[in-house]
Amino acid sequence: MAFVAAESLAEQIANHLAERIIQGELVSNERIQEARIVSELQVSRGSVREALLILERRHLVTIQPRRGAFVTELTADRVRGLYRLYGNLLEMLAEKLSWSWTPEGKAVLDGLVRKLNSSAASHDENLFTEANFELISEAATVAGNEYLKTALDNLRPPLHRALALALRKNLSEMDDTTLFVTRLIEYALSERMADVPALVNEYCKRHCLLVVQALDSVSA
Repeated sequence: MAFVAAESLAEQIANHLAERIIQGELVSNERIQEARIVSELQVSRGSVREALLILERRHLVTIQPRRGAFVTELTADRVRGLYRLYGNLLEMLAEKLSWSWTPEGKAVLDGLVRKLNSSAASHDENLFTEANFELISEAATVAGNEYLKTALDNLRPPLHRALALALRKNLSEMDDTTLFVTRLIEYALSERMADVPALVNEYCKRHCLLVVQALDSVSA
């Protein structure tokens, strides 16, 4: 595979490698050989190194001094930490959204909810994950909190990796995640904030367990 030089070649390389990590083609603790990537993608070593730094910031790659870059190990503890933080951010998102939504913003979110439900019904993993994260990101925009949006967007790569692992174990997780996100938005927009903590807690605990079980089955 070759890339044509573009404004951000390193970003293209990072996205390509991220997809391989998310889909399990590159596994935990696997060393990422710069020379092989340079040869496969016909790009410069400098661009590959820049791409690896991008992936390190996305928590998909760990760079060890004098040893090189490795796929970040996905452990049960990391998964639990990820979902604890995600749950906290989602509760904050719902609270801020309940204060700040407008009819125009609600119309945008309603359209994205329909898009998410349609993608889940098709069982197309790529369409589903894109629609899921697009809805969460847009909800943060409607909520008017740029810091919260940045935090959620920064969590997208490791969450995508965990979600992909869960979907490989149980495809019906598309339906469960769609129902959760739909209810989260609905509760925030309809003054049902008292129901949000239990909703988020139940989803994050169950989804975290599913990912941990998937990890156990991979390592078994």
